[in-house]
Amino acid sequence: MKHLKSAFLLLALMALGMSNASAQYITTHAKAATPGQQRGIYYALPRTVIQLDFVIEEIELLEGPYSDYVYMIGADDYIMEDGMEYRLLDVMMTTYAEADPNATFFVEMNAKKGDVTEFYMTPKGILQGVGIASTSSPLTSNPSPLTSHLSPLTSQDRNFKYQYGSKAKSPEQMAYAAVEMINRIRDEKIKLLTGFQETAFTLDTYRQMYADLDQMENDYLSLFVGKRIVNTVVKTVYVTPSKEVPSQSIAKFSTDNGFSTGVSGPGDVITLHALSLKTTGSINEPSQSAVETISHENKLFYRIPETANVKVSMGNEVLLEKRVDIAQYGVFMLAPLGKTKLALDPNTGQITEMKTE
Repeated sequence: MKHLKSAFLLLALMALGMSNASAQYITTHAKAATPGQQRGIYYALPRTVIQLDFVIEEIELLEGPYSDYVYMIGADDYIMEDGMEYRLLDVMMTTYAEADPNATFFVEMNAKKGDVTEFYMTPKGILQGVGIASTSSPLTSNPSPLTSHLSPLTSQDRNFKYQYGSKAKSPEQMAYAAVEMINRIRDEKIKLLTGFQETAFTLDTYRQMYADLDQMENDYLSLFVGKRIVNTVVKTVYVTPSKEVPSQSIAKFSTDNGFSTGVSGPGDVITLHALSLKTTGSINEPSQSAVETISHENKLFYRIPETANVKVSMGNEVLLEKRVDIAQYGVFMLAPLGKTKLALDPNTGQITEMKTE
């Protein structure tokens, strides 16, 4: 009986030794790893960041120096005082990947002498493959392709109200003189259109002459109605969607004060809604506590992404709506590691290729 117990104990120890020997890799969540005491490598799965580019038109309003005499030209629409106006022209959405701090793992390696293990990662530490690398390129944050556009007006245009003053004449007399110039220019335009000019010009020359007269007329009219200097700019906001908080207030906008990030100050609140479509709802995933506390032998964590409906709204107005894959909305799964080669999408964490020996 004593010999039987000794044999049983020996078999148990041998089985335990074989188990440890077969554990070539042990994957643990970064929170449970002991840095510096194990031979291995950290890797991260990606999370999705949404980049929103808001195209804003900034309009500088300049009151004309003769706005008090606008009745002389019969205009009803004119700038009464200097100021600013803003228009929201467009919203563009792109996504990119960054390392997810809640999906970072440590792989302890107990490889035998002579074994070579190839881990492929992006410069951000996102795993692209083991044994083979993913052919997918990681999406990165990029500046908007749109650049700021300033209307072709010079500093002289902004100071136009001071260029037509005269110490010898009153503002009213100067306004009358401007009206006379407007009438003369309009007469010249009519003569040009009716062929009053005796000199024969080419069609392109006629067009250029008319355009020059038209510009002169607008310059004089602006002395009464004022000028608008238009500048188009792009404001970028980065949002990291959260499954626990699917709606986030990200900015404010008003025609009087323009665009501002955050929710303080005047204006309508701009909100991003990222609602899961439950595309992975049929998968039994491990709990977050199990992911963070349990070590796994010869296995590797990957993630199946979730599709979400992303909507950007301002008040009751929907500015943009689009379906996108959001990595952090997805589910953690385990893949065999050891004699298996894996390629992972660096944008989602999903397995794209698997080869077994």
